[in-house]
Amino acid sequence: MCISNALLIFVVVLNYKNMNRQEFCQIIADIRKQSTIKMKDVCFQMGVMPTAIYRLEKGSSNFEMGNMMSYIKALQHILVIENGQHSYRINDAQELGSILALIRKEKAISQRALAEKTGFVYSTIVKIESKKSIISIDTMLKIVDVLGYTVKIEKK
Repeated sequence: MCISNALLIFVVVLNYKNMNRQEFCQIIADIRKQSTIKMKDVCFQMGVMPTAIYRLEKGSSNFEMGNMMSYIKALQHILVIENGQHSYRINDAQELGSILALIRKEKAISQRALAEKTGFVYSTIVKIESKKSIISIDTMLKIVDVLGYTVKIEKK
């Protein structure tokens, strides 16, 4: 009985660390619902219709972080990647690639090793870090997790 309880606790902690797209999008949806910012103002700032916001919040498909970063900014929040020792506040999707490269280098992990650990091809990591590709939500969450960091959304 004690072994199964310990195992259950481990699984819960592991699931918390490995945030998925739906959990991330639910956090954003909750922030909007608790905010005093009107949907029309968010849409105006992002240049989208409400349906685009609802698709982001639903999280049913993978999408580029550029859209999500614009949404987080419109809600007057910021993306934070942290691990207890280091914390990085990120304003836009292009900056996200640079921060992930910095974290990878601090951990002395090569681009090829990171690609192997994440299951992505080497060129994906190179394109993200060199700002030739905007990272998708799923890719960002996987890389952050493999690097031993967590994602938070904080009020500016």
